[in-house]
Amino acid sequence: MMKRLFLVAGYDPQGIIGPSFIYYISALSAYGDIITVFDCDCTEDELRKLSPYVLHAEAERHREYDFGSYKRGYQWARTSGILEDYDFCYLVNDSVFGPLYSPGPYLERMENCGKDAFAIAMNPHRKHPHLQSWFIGLARTIFTSEEFADFISGIHRMEDKNSVCTAYENGLTGLMDKCGFSYGALYRLKGKRVYNNIRDLYRHGLPFFKKSAFSRHNGALGAQVRYILQRIPPELRSAIISDSSRIYGAGYVSKFLDGNRIDMFFRYSSYLVHKIFRSR
Repeated sequence: MMKRLFLVAGYDPQGIIGPSFIYYISALSAYGDIITVFDCDCTEDELRKLSPYVLHAEAERHREYDFGSYKRGYQWARTSGILEDYDFCYLVNDSVFGPLYSPGPYLERMENCGKDAFAIAMNPHRKHPHLQSWFIGLARTIFTSEEFADFISGIHRMEDKNSVCTAYENGLTGLMDKCGFSYGALYRLKGKRVYNNIRDLYRHGLPFFKKSAFSRHNGALGAQVRYILQRIPPELRSAIISDSSRIYGAGYVSKFLDGNRIDMFFRYSSYLVHKIFRSR
């Protein structure tokens, strides 16, 4: 049986480990070992919520975003002498809600694709195609290599999230190209599809949707989110609503989910108007 290690990067603006994160970790724990690192301060009581599911959990506001958390999880595994015990190492972050479907079949499909690296989603950008870093799997040929060790150990704080994506998300795929590692993905998602077309992607089996759906485009994705929530396990639905209400406010979430098509049209129109005036 293949052994998996999940390096999970987390963040919460309130330092709370909420039910949707616990649902995610609990689901992954059935398929491998987990190291979790948060880019925020959490109390020991919060971290103890994860003790039934993880090998190790730590939290500090390091401001290096998800790749800084991946770095710390990798270094903990390497220092502890366990890294080479695994067949696959996954880089996973909590920018998504889910899993909406059982993870097992997705893990098996990725691991059996014959690639050194694989992801749930890939952006086939014309100039900079890259694996999307919210769920990437690495075979031993990569995660035990000195090239990967140098890459991940060199992660440091950058000015903003866009700089991080360019240097590290695009950079990781660039490293694979440079070193001759093969890679692929279950879904090829152009442009902003992973953010804007969550209902269609759910229908096509994508097992997660982006958390930013709750705030994107002035709330215009409310009907799409509602469609998904009506079809997933009740425990996950309650967890998503609970955490979203804590972050955005219960009143906002209720209004966000209750809108009809006309409401969604006006929300999106308002977003476009503001976008046009901001660009002037």
